Amino acid sequence: MRRVKDRAAPTDSGLLVSPGEIIARAAATVPDRPSEEDGEDAKVQVWTPPRGSDDTIVVAPAAAPLRRARRRPKDTLRYAWFYASRGAVALVLVAGAVGLPVWLMQSGTLVEAEREAEQTYASLRHRADLGVSVALARLTVDGRNRTSREALRTALQIKKGDNLLAADPWAIKRRLEALPWIRAATVARRYPNSMVVTIVERTPIARFRDRAGTVLVDETGALIKVAPEKEHENLVLLAGDGAPEAASALLKLLAAEPELARRVVSATRFGLRRWDLVFEGGAVLRLPDGYAMAALAKFGEFERQHSLLARGAVTYDMRLPDRLVIRGTRTAAPAPAAPTKPTAAKPTKKTG
Repeated sequence: MRRVKDRAAPTDSGLLVSPGEIIARAAATVPDRPSEEDGEDAKVQVWTPPRGSDDTIVVAPAAAPLRRARRRPKDTLRYAWFYASRGAVALVLVAGAVGLPVWLMQSGTLVEAEREAEQTYASLRHRADLGVSVALARLTVDGRNRTSREALRTALQIKKGDNLLAADPWAIKRRLEALPWIRAATVARRYPNSMVVTIVERTPIARFRDRAGTVLVDETGALIKVAPEKEHENLVLLAGDGAPEAASALLKLLAAEPELARRVVSATRFGLRRWDLVFEGGAVLRLPDGYAMAALAKFGEFERQHSLLARGAVTYDMRLPDRLVIRGTRTAAPAPAAPTKPTAAKPTKKTG
């Protein structure tokens, strides 16, 4: 007889089950007759323990169904307090982040703080309020080529021996960039007793003529409010609306034909879209809108083959894509006067 040991029961009080009862229970779960699908040769297989094994069979107790634990009232209050406290903190932070700037602007606190900061900085700039003075020993200016020394001294308003702490670098920068030749400036203190000023000057690339007179144009298209000098006479003279802003594009266009570019005297902008070029000798080339580079290259080829510019004041119109229209612009000579017929002498009247 084999003994079946229950894990839940003590070891000494085991449940004894005979092998016959085990076989009977297993056979009760097997149908008496095989099904039609299995066929007549189907046999019922009953598990039998292998020989030589231990006679003790361990039967595990049935697992109890898991039961969801009920939350105690004390735990519910604890969770409610946890989420409520976190939500309150988040609400306070959001209200502070939104409401504090609004309150500062409406109450004028920011304006008052800014005013106090300006007054403090202004007081520190003066030697009497600060009580400390650092004498400027070295002043370096880099990048000056066209700006006069007098204009530079007027804009700096500081010289060797002055108080370095009393100088305002931002004010010096604004005064320098207000000069006509200076495009950008950088002012920095170099302690213990020096200041470095770096300026970037404008480079004139053309002249521009309007109703007020003739001024220079830099590489960015800005006007340099100075009178052109003798060294600027070889620059192209521009005219028309939008000509300064398109000066760089025009020079890039002319760079493709250097032989023609050397002979261009002036250029007029029409409708913010196209150019009329005037060459030495008075010849005029009317470039089209949209394909000016191709038209200029074609005209350069014609010039090398036929020497068109040697004909004098002639207008070459290339605004049509498939033809070159040539018009003479010379003043026509006055037509000769028609010969007059001699008048017949009137017969004299006899008086008697």
